[in-house]
Amino acid sequence: MNGPSENEPEAARDTDVTPASSGLSRRGLLKRAGGLALLGTGAAALAGCEDTTTPVAAYGAAGGGGRGILGDPTAGGPVDASGIPLARRDYPVTLPKLGTPVKAGKPESGGELLIYNYADYLNPAVLKEFGRQNNVSVRVTTFETLDEAFSKLSTGGLKFDVIFSTPDQLSRLVGRRLVQPLNYDLIPNLAANVWPEAAEPFYDVGPRYSVPYTVYTTGIGWRNDIVSYDPAKMNPVWDAMWAATQYHGKVQLLNDQREAIGMGLMHGGSDDLNTEKPTLIDGSVASLKELNRTVGVKVQISAYESLPAGRIVLGQVWSGDMLNAVISYLPKGTSADVISYAYQEVGGPVFNDIMTVASAATKPVLAHKFLNFMLDKKVALENFTGFVGYQPPINGIDAALLLDQGLIPKGLQTALVTREAYANGNAYLTLTTAGQRLWDDGWVRFQAG
Repeated sequence: MNGPSENEPEAARDTDVTPASSGLSRRGLLKRAGGLALLGTGAAALAGCEDTTTPVAAYGAAGGGGRGILGDPTAGGPVDASGIPLARRDYPVTLPKLGTPVKAGKPESGGELLIYNYADYLNPAVLKEFGRQNNVSVRVTTFETLDEAFSKLSTGGLKFDVIFSTPDQLSRLVGRRLVQPLNYDLIPNLAANVWPEAAEPFYDVGPRYSVPYTVYTTGIGWRNDIVSYDPAKMNPVWDAMWAATQYHGKVQLLNDQREAIGMGLMHGGSDDLNTEKPTLIDGSVASLKELNRTVGVKVQISAYESLPAGRIVLGQVWSGDMLNAVISYLPKGTSADVISYAYQEVGGPVFNDIMTVASAATKPVLAHKFLNFMLDKKVALENFTGFVGYQPPINGIDAALLLDQGLIPKGLQTALVTREAYANGNAYLTLTTAGQRLWDDGWVRFQAG
């Protein structure tokens, strides 16, 4: 089994305005040639907080029973490490309001707006434009994994204004008081421009702490001019990985614990992407070990670059990386038509990333303005098609627009996320402490061979 891509960086880094030219992006290590021109855009106890979790869990005294920093829930189902109930599509959760939203006022100016994010997951042109409009420098500090980000934030040594994250991480950020409740009056573009399904999510009812950034699916990407079969015709599409024996050493498995084990689950017939059953995890790990023995998978997250180059010919990928492949990485003379993507419509993963304002923000009003800026349609479109490759859940930025303007090839329409798919799709969500340990252990066993 191959390890992570040899090009992965040794450490995250700080950058002014332009994110690092090397480093792990949201979905991979990116080396950019540059973006397009901007499109017309000038943990504490619950005591004392407002607890309106829905469905509500009854919390005891702070730290009661030793079950998490928010107290010991005596009702309401399973909880995460912070004692907050696990959000599910059929079990929406209103996060406890820990703190008071910032009041409206004149945005802070001068100095730096500090952002914590994956590398290369924001268009430098967009950041420069925001800085120009608001008389501020924008500095992006990058992290490689969400666990790393949470760990560094928890030590209190890093201070930011804006933190990028994912829904499954949100409750523990809230539980540790690392993010603050938002004043949504300062983010009018959320209600005006964002898909309602993403603007009012089940994992943050209200909402209280987050706004969506991009949406994506997980599926199979391949070079259709090389691969002799059509993964889109397989049911499930994940079987295409196990069928790739003739492409030994040229198949990618995502270097992501949840995604990889989840694919093993779906290959075995289960679409419970949040299972905490040891037998299911064991079965998935066994399937992944079999896959590696027969196919020799490359465990990496760089298909956006290695698939166009032909170093891999098929793999488990994120939809945004396939769009980014044709935006930035196709070798000269290679047609975009050679890249294909298939998503498992029933049970396949689909979700979004989020933006939050840090509790330690020194420019909280400006941070809100930045979130609102990123939800402007023209800004979101430029961020998407000019650099990032990941689709924003913005009304009007759909297949019709993107195809009519020639912003993506027709053959990759399958990589776009529809409102219906997002609203009804499967997702990797927060696990209990015991459940997370089960997945962690399974990933370690797979990596050990």
